[in-house]
Amino acid sequence: MKRRLINVRLDDDHARKARKLRDNGIVLSELVREAIDSKFAHLAAGEPLRNMKTVISLLFERHPDPPGLPPRDYDVHDRREARAAIQRKLARARR
Repeated sequence: MKRRLINVRLDDDHARKARKLRDNGIVLSELVREAIDSKFAHLAAGEPLRNMKTVISLLFERHPDPPGLPPRDYDVHDRREARAAIQRKLARARR
């Protein structure tokens, strides 16, 4: 069986965790293979890897609003209000 090498970039936190795992006897290549097999099994079974609520919560978790941000002056759940707010913002940016 031919093997291929993949290169994965890690931020400092993930690199620290990888070192700790490796120092404790975990073979990182086996860990990656297991993760790939697990995700592929879900995909092959026709199961969605994530539902949209999970994806949205992960986005908000990774990219939270900055502290002190004033509340929005429109209902984000009302598509007409949201559209009007976006158009106002774009119009100001073009000036």
